Amino acid sequence: MKNIWEKVLTELRGNVSSDIYATWFKKIDYHQSPEEAEGKLTLTVPSQPHLQYLRKNWADRLQSLASQVAGQPITIKFLVAQTVNPIIPTEIELPLFDPPGEEVKPEISIDQLAEQCGLHRGLTFDTFVTGKANEVARSSAEIVSSQPGTQFNPFFIYGGVGLGKTHLMHAIGRRILENNPKAKIRCVSADVFVREVVDLSSGGTFSDAKIKKFDETYRTLDVLLMDDVQLLAKKGGTQNHLFGIFETLLPNNKQIIMTCDTYARQLSDFDDRLISRLTKGLSVGIEPAEFELRAAILFEKAKQQGLELPEDVAYYIARRMNTNIRELEGALNTVIMNAKVYNAPITVELATRALRGMTSTGPISLENIQKETAQHFNIKIADMYSSSRKASIVKPRMIAMYLAKELTQKSLMDIGSSFGGRDHTTVLNAVRKISKERAADPELNHTLHLIEQSLKNWA
Repeated sequence: MKNIWEKVLTELRGNVSSDIYATWFKKIDYHQSPEEAEGKLTLTVPSQPHLQYLRKNWADRLQSLASQVAGQPITIKFLVAQTVNPIIPTEIELPLFDPPGEEVKPEISIDQLAEQCGLHRGLTFDTFVTGKANEVARSSAEIVSSQPGTQFNPFFIYGGVGLGKTHLMHAIGRRILENNPKAKIRCVSADVFVREVVDLSSGGTFSDAKIKKFDETYRTLDVLLMDDVQLLAKKGGTQNHLFGIFETLLPNNKQIIMTCDTYARQLSDFDDRLISRLTKGLSVGIEPAEFELRAAILFEKAKQQGLELPEDVAYYIARRMNTNIRELEGALNTVIMNAKVYNAPITVELATRALRGMTSTGPISLENIQKETAQHFNIKIADMYSSSRKASIVKPRMIAMYLAKELTQKSLMDIGSSFGGRDHTTVLNAVRKISKERAADPELNHTLHLIEQSLKNWA
């Protein structure tokens, strides 16, 4: 049986991410039972939460994989090792699957509990489509959801508009709630949080009763999830309240999860103390979805509506809509609605007619590249073609040249001409430098993705 488990581990190692393998499978030990029977595999895990995660997410797959490796039906039994005494560990036997007839029905459903916490019932791990652009964020989120407050705290998810940050955050909250229905969870957008803070002083004076209620709401939480934290910029009073909440929750191992449109250290008009807390745990980025992921998302969205989307139609929409998932879903809904209205099958021809004039790609001008880049770095457009050698201007100008080469069909000479009459070698050097730095610097890569996404919205 030990040999079977080793083969199962080998299969898992080649088919799951290194993070998932190291967190969940590497810590499982084979248990030599004196009464080991044929077809029965006994394993030990370090904790009951570990077992709960395996039971919910891997039960069928593990048992199927073990049976496939053994060439016969295999039953898996898990033992949870709990160190009651630092010298003598004790073992509590727990089955991998919930025993039949022992499920306790909660008085209130998980969906209802989720809604009370501010979580959307449809935003779960099961409906989150994973690809290269978000696989690290997904794996990290799974770890946070299974061990809240113990690893990656706070957990900071950043990326452009409509890339799935909110979905992933809600999925974490939902999983935590499923594992512990008694957990006190609050999911709130930053703008709602601002309004709550403003309400504390409505009428011109602070209300002790309101402040007490506010503190009881936030400082007694097990999990705080906040969306679009960048909206707190320039709101010093609100940031002070949030900092106080951080100082209460983090030392007590209460999980904080936040989403933002940019990397935490790029947040402007934010208290340095708060940025320090935001970067203390783990920050993960979600990049714009690659073609394969966009197509997979379309298949999943269609499936959720009970439709089988033809492959060629999915590929057509995925190529046409390439900025964010919201636009992708909107395009799919437009195609589906046209098919219903005209009582016609979903084909590439129908999709072409339905999406006429609706596109996220198009000609991007040098002027828009200069304007968007200047706006991102808070410099003047005139600085793009000035002779200034200030570092705060030179780097954005080089980035704009790089983007001009990447996103337009203009020659190096044309680009140089638009940047104050610079020669083609200056442009070429800028392109090479930024390209090399982008490959080595995740923060610069994320910045470029944000500008590129904004430019595609211009087109």
